[in-house]
Order: sequence, then structure tokens, then C-alpha cells
Amino acid sequence: MSGNDRSVARHGLVVLIDGASLFVSAAALEFEVDYAKLLRVLTRERHLRQALFYTGVSSGNQRQQAFLHWMQTHSYHVVSKELTTAPDGSKSADLSVELAIDMVLFASQCDAIVLVSHNENLAYAINAAGNHGAQIELVGLRHWITPELMNLADRFVDLEMIRSQIQRNTEQE
Repeated sequence: MSGNDRSVARHGLVVLIDGASLFVSAAALEFEVDYAKLLRVLTRERHLRQALFYTGVSSGNQRQQAFLHWMQTHSYHVVSKELTTAPDGSKSADLSVELAIDMVLFASQCDAIVLVSHNENLAYAINAAGNHGAQIELVGLRHWITPELMNLADRFVDLEMIRSQIQRNTEQE
């Protein structure tokens, strides 16, 4: 590159996981995800630049804290937000904005973004990331992905098709 060339060399893959989407998808398929296996399957021997896991947290939940610590020591950067309680008693944390911003920021710095989500609110960010040059690979349950999201992605991977490769083996634990 010449001294006045401002382009950034693109390399690698960024994996963005909407924890809530993945959790409900795996629950619908009645299996637990092995997150180490998931990362291997999603990268397919490509250079992993960064893996981010977005999730709501309950500060008093020790089991969840242990899981998030494991994630952080096994190649994941955890982006979290405290769960809030709705009037009906349900708990949630919307991390769509954080995920969308990261997707667009990484798009000009990497070859591809693997997004694990079925959140249709991310459509605009997926489109923007694709316009910045990143290939977008969408992972989720086919019957939960809207046609709009499917059309925005360069590649789609049905979670049901990779289930056997990413399933946690509970017999050995």
C-alpha cells in the first residue's frame, strides 16, 4: 500500500451470536449447544478475527456467571446487559443495537461475518454490513428466518442441519 492509501486490509471472519436467539432455537430443537464445537463449525478452518456473544445477564445467577466466564476464556468476547423485568414478569435484555453497531463496524475490517440470529430487526444492519463489503452468513432455524433476512444474506446455514456437529455430548459429563 502506498502512504496515501487509506484502505484497510480485510482479513478473517467475525462471528456474532445473538445468545437469546440461539438459546430458543436450540431449545426448540431440544438440544444443548457445545460452544467450542459451534465456533469450529462456523469458522470452517478460516481465520477467526473475533467471536462475540450477546446476552442478557442476571447478576445473581452463579451458573450463568460461570458459563460466561467459560465463554470469555474460550475465544468469545461477551457483550452483556442486565435483564429487566417487564410488567408481565418476563425478563429480557435487548442487545439488538449493540449487535447491529458491531456488525457494521466489523464489516469494513473482515472478509465475512457469521451472524447467528433470527432477529428481523437486524435487517438494516445486515444490509449495511453487506454494503461495506463483508460477506454475510446467516445461521438460524429456517422456519424462523424471515424471507427479508434470508435474501440479505450471502449464505444461509440452517441450525437444524448442523445440530449433530454442535450438540453438547452430555453422556461424557
